[in-house]
Amino acid sequence: MASRPSKTSFRNRTYVRRESRVTRAQLRALNEFSERYVLHNIEPAVKLYRLFPDFDRFALEIGFGDGEALVQTALANPDTGFIGVEVYRPGVGKCLLALDRMNLENVRVCMLDARDVLAALRPAQCLCDLFILFPDPWPKKRHHKRRLINSEFIRLCAASLQNDGRVIFASDSPDYAQQVLDMLEASDQFQNLAGTGKFYGGERLRPPTRYERKALARGDRIYDLVFHRRQR
Repeated sequence: MASRPSKTSFRNRTYVRRESRVTRAQLRALNEFSERYVLHNIEPAVKLYRLFPDFDRFALEIGFGDGEALVQTALANPDTGFIGVEVYRPGVGKCLLALDRMNLENVRVCMLDARDVLAALRPAQCLCDLFILFPDPWPKKRHHKRRLINSEFIRLCAASLQNDGRVIFASDSPDYAQQVLDMLEASDQFQNLAGTGKFYGGERLRPPTRYERKALARGDRIYDLVFHRRQR
């Protein structure tokens, strides 16, 4: 049995395990496909070249939901090894079903704190892309401290990305999106691909998500950011 990760050293939890009912198919996937696709601790994530021996490009998606965008991106980039991070078990089960159905070998998933995963990847500085799509905005002001992206998180991102690696962010929360824009631009380790103070509106670098389609149907605006890791 795989060892469990050590207790996180991060003070504020940035997620809540919202456990709706796991379907029989999702439960079967969690039981049957975990050995093939799931990382149960963070140590293997450091050895990406061993985990993905046929790849020299690696990407990470934080909070992949039901895996729709993760699977589509992996299909479109067969030369890249992907790690998806998600704590929502029904979503992970649905993603595993898709990975098995499509026989994808360039994806692994884990149900760990994304900050622990980034900290484990930090020595390797190996990520070409880091996708953060529609993270929980924790809209109440008293909960803002639980938002995933803060100065500490940005330092972790910079340390785990290769030179010119990209942070690809999307949100339907104007407040959160502006906060992330300001924090990334305040860092001397990142450059805004859209230009100073601007949201990204160029060539689409990610597939739409189910959450995004619902937000657009409500008439909400989507805020995209793409930042490059500056040369060390």
